[in-house]
Amino acid sequence: MGQIGVWSNRIGIIFSLLATMVFADTDSPSFYGKRAVAPIENAPESPVLTFQRRSIVITPTQDPMLSEVAIKESVKTATISELNAKHSSSNSIESSTDFLPLIELSRNEKLLAKKAHYYFERNWNKSTGFTDSVQGYHHVTMWDVGSDISAQLSLEGLGLQSIELTNTKLERLLNTLLTMPLYQNKLPNREYNTKTGKPSGRYSKTNNNGNGWSALDIGRLLIWLHILTQEKPQLAPLVNDITIAWSLASAVHDKTLYGTKLGSKGEYYRQEGRLGYLQYAAFGFSLFGFDVSASYEKKDVTQVNIEGILFYIDDRNMPFSTPDPYVLTRLELGDFTQWWEQLDTIYLLHKQKEKQTKRVWVFAEDAMNRTPWFAYNNLFFYGKSWLSTSSGGKPVEVFQTFSNKVALGLSVIYDDDYSKRLSERVVSNSLSYRSIPTGVYSDRSINTAYNINTNSMILSSLLYKMRNRTAMLPTSIIRHNESKDLVGGSNE
Repeated sequence: MGQIGVWSNRIGIIFSLLATMVFADTDSPSFYGKRAVAPIENAPESPVLTFQRRSIVITPTQDPMLSEVAIKESVKTATISELNAKHSSSNSIESSTDFLPLIELSRNEKLLAKKAHYYFERNWNKSTGFTDSVQGYHHVTMWDVGSDISAQLSLEGLGLQSIELTNTKLERLLNTLLTMPLYQNKLPNREYNTKTGKPSGRYSKTNNNGNGWSALDIGRLLIWLHILTQEKPQLAPLVNDITIAWSLASAVHDKTLYGTKLGSKGEYYRQEGRLGYLQYAAFGFSLFGFDVSASYEKKDVTQVNIEGILFYIDDRNMPFSTPDPYVLTRLELGDFTQWWEQLDTIYLLHKQKEKQTKRVWVFAEDAMNRTPWFAYNNLFFYGKSWLSTSSGGKPVEVFQTFSNKVALGLSVIYDDDYSKRLSERVVSNSLSYRSIPTGVYSDRSINTAYNINTNSMILSSLLYKMRNRTAMLPTSIIRHNESKDLVGGSNE
């Protein structure tokens, strides 16, 4: 069998074995580059005080540390040797020499996985199959649904959830995606209620079924819908029904991504996504046959010098620049050698920041348990490096300096002393909590906005490491798309 086929089948076999401001009705600039939906953005016409439930707790609350007995019970999973032995005795057409051995996770890594698992146990909604985007906030975006699918598959792969339960949860989620009301009967609204499966936020109770769609969010979801068809072929017909029912072509224009935003003065249909986010989300559309090649052209970008290191940024408005899409690309899609892939540079920037400040920094987009409730912690934004902003672009005074999810992602992708410190810091930040907290603020307090994206990336990062640093999407798919130039050329 060819090498591509070997990798594709190997990944499938291994996986089968391993048991997330009210918008003015004016032409708001924040729509262009952002991905997130902050809770107050979708507030009703007359906001009520209780809507700001996206904050987990106004005063951070620590859960008691797990007892030693509970910790021992929490890390009981199939051993790597047992899983490897099971693979060797399987009916695989590959020989044992083709098998990439799994990596044993440490006791602390298993504990992190168990804590992340607790978030999904506590916040899953049986009626819809959706998991709350933030603990105590019963709403979800399509980006969050992609994180949910990632988490469910990772839980199964890590041996923390049975195949049967995973199948049940995913089938229920897919049925909700198939039957939920769509914005103008075209595409998913920007946010849905996790208990009812109905559109939430502004205009949710009108004939429009909401206030628009996010092409970036849908693109992430498409990546995971495609992965789902590879890992669980029995669910492929449901995925096919969903993608047929949705007017995915409405989100692609001029070979790039377009989103909509409905306000009292009308609907705005504009290009959506900035460098990093755009390329990542566009890949999801490419997996379903759409030509999004303009998303990968080397234009609308410029290089900036961040303390001696050159870094590409988007030169359009609202150019949010966080590590998130780059880390997700590596964990889910693999290692690209394209001009827009900047993960190595991002890693170097963080290592240098630690040397300069004597403090570990990991920037990311993250939910917050205080105003503005969600922030983009930008590597560079409108002339300033290391700047945290709200989704509307306003600087955040007490900002998050360390993101647990991105830190763990970087720690499994790289292997040096700095990556080990990142992993150790995530463990120490999480010891006193049942789920993984979001991160650490500049005043050194803990950001306890427990959320789906943090806990999902924790799980997918651990599975990436366990699978010997293998990305989720089969290598054959990546190579196929590269051959069609869907991920862009060098454009040098």
